[in-house]
Amino acid sequence: MSSPVAEGLLTLEAVEKLSAAKNEPEWLLAKRREAWTLYESLPTPDWTRGIRGWWHSAVKQLDVNTLQPFTPAGNALPELDSFNVAEEGDEVKMVTEVLAGIIVQYNSEVVRVELSPEAQAAGVIFTSLDEAVQKHPELVQQYFMTSNVKAEENKFTALHAALWSGGAFLYVPDKVEISAPFRVVFYADTPQTALFSHVIVVTGANSKVKVIEEQLSNDEVGGQIMDANIVETFVGNYSTLEYYNPQEWGHNVNNFSTKRALLSTYSVNRWIVALFGSDETRLDLESITQGEGARAETIGAIFPTGDQHHDLKTTTRHSVPHTTGDALFKAALRDRGQYGFQGKIRVDKNGKFTESTLGDHVLFLSEESKADALPSLDVDANDVRCAHGQTIGMVDDNQIFYLQTRGLSRDEAISTIVSGFFEQVTDRVPLASVRERLRLSIARKMA
Repeated sequence: MSSPVAEGLLTLEAVEKLSAAKNEPEWLLAKRREAWTLYESLPTPDWTRGIRGWWHSAVKQLDVNTLQPFTPAGNALPELDSFNVAEEGDEVKMVTEVLAGIIVQYNSEVVRVELSPEAQAAGVIFTSLDEAVQKHPELVQQYFMTSNVKAEENKFTALHAALWSGGAFLYVPDKVEISAPFRVVFYADTPQTALFSHVIVVTGANSKVKVIEEQLSNDEVGGQIMDANIVETFVGNYSTLEYYNPQEWGHNVNNFSTKRALLSTYSVNRWIVALFGSDETRLDLESITQGEGARAETIGAIFPTGDQHHDLKTTTRHSVPHTTGDALFKAALRDRGQYGFQGKIRVDKNGKFTESTLGDHVLFLSEESKADALPSLDVDANDVRCAHGQTIGMVDDNQIFYLQTRGLSRDEAISTIVSGFFEQVTDRVPLASVRERLRLSIARKMA
């Protein structure tokens, strides 16, 4: 479709034109207007701690007022049905993913929606969020930015709630187990584009599902692109959700992302994130255990190179008794790459008998790279077992020398050490295809 707000930038008029073009119900238009009012009243987030330029998200360098709120799809979508995987001997082969469904959003428009016959027969709903508003309004009204991520959290969540477009909505009924993953791809190739990608995943009781969310862009495009991304997951009783997010935006993208999981009784939510792309990334990643027996797992690989800056805030919140959490992050830094980490285990007063761990480990490959980390515990309950750990260090010259004595060049030795450093993360990725793609992405960052 042509842009319904072609002549406008980020304004209330653009909000209203966008809603009218989509023929949205009145309740959603009211929600967009309310969010716009919040956006105008909220200050630009100050995510700075310590030395400026060390650990902060450089929001002020982004000129939001020059961005277009809606950009139509182009005609240069890359190949998405297969990907490269390295075999032994560094040979590369093409692999086609077996999927339960795929949604592709190109700029602000969803251009492809597919769902396997098996998933359809099981009653799975997998469609764009725009389409879900029309066909399943009661579900969208229940789950869209109500009890999970809310518009008032910061300026970017408010702007997102006012101007989101496209998106993905996945609903898995009770007692449905889908072994193949659902794939959601966001692709951008137009400068001065503001993207507001949104994913909602709802799983019924005793269900199992896997989701892969990918973010890609044309690295040759000049001008800024902003993605204010939100993911909301609702994990039902005794169900398991594995959510993979290899973020590989191009260098001209500013990415401000909020992902949050709400876990019910004896459910499992597993976040697996890889921050490899974008010029500037701010990721807020949270899991909240709301039912006894729930388990929150978080695994992250971060690799800023060049002048990239990745800023990560992660929280595992235990709100009820007898829940567990396990969070592990590994970051390697090259060139002038910067990494900021705030990690927290939060145990509320009712969170007795919590068991939760948090680890963050940083490997420097350059003296010009910078990192700052603040792992913490915030515990208001008794009878808990919580621990956090942090390591930071340069790549070991003794390890490099040892590998050189075995015939490797210095560059090959460093690449081997980096691959081994991340292996503790990649080994914990249950989905083999994603595991191999992470390894290949790490190898590319070292090239």
